[in-house]
Formats: sequence, C-alpha cells, structure tokens
Amino acid sequence: METTAKTAEDIIGIVPHTLGYIPRESLVAVIVEENEHGGQGCATTMRVDFDLETAAHLVAQGGRWYSDLIAGACAASGVLLVLYDSEYPRGIPDESVTGSGTPDDEYPRVHRELVRAAIDEIALSLGDRGIATLSAWWVGEDRFGRIDDDAQNSTLLEAASTSACATELVAAGSSPVASPQELVVKPVSSEEYTVSRSGHLETCPSIADGFDVLSTLYPSLARLREGEESIDRSAVVQLMTLRTVMAVDAILAEKWSRDALEMILSFDHPNFAPAEIERCGPGQLYLRAQRYALSPQAAQDMVGLSPRAPRPRDVQLGIEFLKAYIAMGHPDVRATAYAVVAWFEWSLGGSTMAEHYARAGLELDAEHGMATLILNAVEQGYLPRWLMSARRGPG
Repeated sequence: METTAKTAEDIIGIVPHTLGYIPRESLVAVIVEENEHGGQGCATTMRVDFDLETAAHLVAQGGRWYSDLIAGACAASGVLLVLYDSEYPRGIPDESVTGSGTPDDEYPRVHRELVRAAIDEIALSLGDRGIATLSAWWVGEDRFGRIDDDAQNSTLLEAASTSACATELVAAGSSPVASPQELVVKPVSSEEYTVSRSGHLETCPSIADGFDVLSTLYPSLARLREGEESIDRSAVVQLMTLRTVMAVDAILAEKWSRDALEMILSFDHPNFAPAEIERCGPGQLYLRAQRYALSPQAAQDMVGLSPRAPRPRDVQLGIEFLKAYIAMGHPDVRATAYAVVAWFEWSLGGSTMAEHYARAGLELDAEHGMATLILNAVEQGYLPRWLMSARRGPG
C-alpha cells in the first residue's frame, strides 16, 4: 500500500487498512524499508497476537524471536510499533480516558510497566540487527498514545480514523472490517451457482484439460506479478471465467494435482519456474505436474516447507486467484480451496487468516486433512520453514 503517512494519526489511521480489519490484542509492526534512492517507505505490515503472557515471554527471554520475524519479512531499516491493548489505558488518572481507574489501582500500573519492558526488549533486539524502532504507540478502545509517555498524554482515536491518509484510503474504497473472519471469501448461493453453471452442471473436464487451461491463462496471470503497486484484483477476477473455474475444479479434485497447483501458484518453485510454464504447449504442464507433484524433493521445495523466503506479492497473487475461484467453485472441492488459501497464508507467516481459512474448510469437511494440518500448525505455533528460527515466539 502506497501512503504519504507521516504523523502518528496517519500511521495509526492506516493500520486497519493495511491489514483489512481492525486488530484486537495485537502488536502490529509497520515495517520501513530504504529504497535504492535512499528514501524510506512502508514495505509491509506484520501483526502478531499480544497479551500479558506474550509480554512476560519477551521480558524473560528477550525479543529475538520478534526481530527474527521482522528480519525475515524484508530488508527493514526501521519499525513503527502499534500495540492494540484494550487494558493499557485503564487506571490512568485522567477522566477523559474511558475506563480509567484511580492512581492507586496497582494492576493497571503493573500491566503498563510489563508492556513497556517487553517493547524495550524488542527495541534492543531490533537494534542489534541494525533496525531502528522509530516509535511505539498503544491503542485502546477510543484513544491512543505513545508507550514511552506517562500514558496520560493520549489522543482520541477518531483523530486517526479521520486523518488525511485514512480518509484518502476510505475515498479509494478501503473499508476495514471488524474482524479477520469477515475477510474469508464466501461462495455464491446455490441458486447463483446453478445459474453460473447453466448447461454445464454435468460437465467435468479431466485433470489434463485443467492444466491445459491453466497453461493458457498463465502468461496473463504472471504479468500481474510485475510492478510494486497493489495487485489488480479486478484483473484476477476477469481471468476467472467458467472455463477457468471448471479447470480448477478438476485440478483440486486429486491430492497430487492440488499439490502441483500450489507449486505453480507460488511462482517460485524450482520445478515450475514461470518462464518454463509459459513455454508449455498442450499436455506439457500436465506431464510436468505428474512428474514433480509426487516427488519428495519437490515437496520440500514448496512454499512454506522451503527454506527460501517467499516473495509476498507472488504468494498473495496465488491467494487472490483462489479467492476469486472460491466464490464460483464446485461444492465438492471448496474445502480444499479454502485449505490451499490457508496454506498460502500460513506460508507468509499470516497465522490469523490461515486459521480462519482452515476453519472455513473444516466447516465444509470436518475431516479435511490439509485444513486440519494448518489449524494444528497455527494452534501449536509452528511457523513456515523460512521463519523457523523464530519458532519459540507466539504468532
């Protein structure tokens, strides 16, 4: 997301827009990266769950796991930390702060001191990597302020949500939802599905036909990888014709072909290099998929299992492609489509959306193996291999 955010109100105001939802009990890092011309800009935004247990873990063991996450995301030069903690402002002797208690209320004071100590540990660990902690703020129910202040100096959250940058994003169509669960794509109604398949309800292309369709549209899909601006979702949707939808139906129906689709849509698998796929003629992508999808070595090179850090834009493009598919996809493979999106989200380190997409798959098929695998990984704190050095930290 491109933004001219400079003030605290700007930064706080755009965070929900970068995530797509309003975070709760979270620590959000707005990561700053230096460009080739020496200028700085927001490279990406990262969110992790954050509560007093997390804070205590940081104080006891240091912020290494968190700085590992930041360093793994991109070549960061600085980080702006935003803590979403509904309890942080409690007990502040300021009648203007909702829910404030008395100066003698010991628990809120201890709460804030523990949070500050945890943020200090993060800043020290980031500093060891040459990454500057540019500032750190807390956000409560209706106010925000700097963590290194005495917490009495706070600003109404409305000032952030109506800042120039936030207003510009709203005008452009951005509308953060109340929770990440609301971002999970829903299929069309059964009536709309029947209409969309008019005359084709009994048609079932072969997996080979499915890969031929995929190879035909692949050059158009690959072009969407180019550039640094936001992915053109409308262009992705335009590729999702009924022919494409039915091709993906067929590919998702078998485990081996589903795995091949994951390898292809990550755009970084060594056996499915974009340049090679674009040269595939009729039947050739199918043969390549058969050759590598069942290979143990190829499996280890899949995004998430590979030690290579993925290019976020590439994986996000794969996610957008599948999200466009889910709305019109066949009911028999919708759970698998949700599970593949969950895998891609997890492979980027996005445990929140990975969990919700995995749960969506399990609502359709309670015994779906891949969805269960992802949900277990999230709940037990397992990270993709490229982030495995940060294994001990919550996320």
